[in-house]
Amino acid sequence: MLLTPRQGTIALQIHRLLREQIVRGGLKPGQMLSEKDLAQAYGVSRTPVREAFGKLEEEGLISILPQRGSIVAPISPRAVAGSEFVREALECAAAAEAARRCTPAHAARLSDMIAAQHACRSEAAFFEADDAMHRELMVVAGQDAAWRIVDAAKAAIDRVRYVMMRHALKRKSVLAEHTRIIECVSAGDAAGAVEAMRRHLRGVFASTARAMEMHPDLFSGEADPSPTGRRRRPPRTVR
Repeated sequence: MLLTPRQGTIALQIHRLLREQIVRGGLKPGQMLSEKDLAQAYGVSRTPVREAFGKLEEEGLISILPQRGSIVAPISPRAVAGSEFVREALECAAAAEAARRCTPAHAARLSDMIAAQHACRSEAAFFEADDAMHRELMVVAGQDAAWRIVDAAKAAIDRVRYVMMRHALKRKSVLAEHTRIIECVSAGDAAGAVEAMRRHLRGVFASTARAMEMHPDLFSGEADPSPTGRRRRPPRTVR
């Protein structure tokens, strides 16, 4: 894997690469991560790999175990709930402000982004188009810097999203929710935009419950964060 200083520090590049692999399921819960092996694979010293591991641990994506090494952490329903809290607080406020600021040019851009989502043929493309739309709403709201806070906070949600994006019916429902949000923003309906965004973001609770039923090995043994949640048995270790 070729790393380049033009894309940021080596540690940040390694962090982004590993984060993407964990979110998209290429690295699974329970899988061991070796500083030495990764340093050799990336052609760097172990220091930037160690720095990347520290950031991944802060995000709840890996666990660093003394005398044992580092492993990919299971998805934590509690972390999903915490991530949703951050997203709802910031993105609902942004949706309202975007509705107040939306110009015809903004509305056309947002409409094009919905069309782009319809054209996606892979989970990865849809995932990226989904994020792009949410980020654009922050830009329209004049709060584009807030996206960095959202992006840093949503790692647990992203893992659930990627599991569920594999299902065509889930993508269809997400598209309908996105369309409603953009309709309200484009019409200058701040209250409607907030309600549509809140409904959309809270859908992660139902998605988490469903994902836990279909893929219990991906999750920790915590309680499902949805209103009807119940405690699950600890997942099997992935080797």
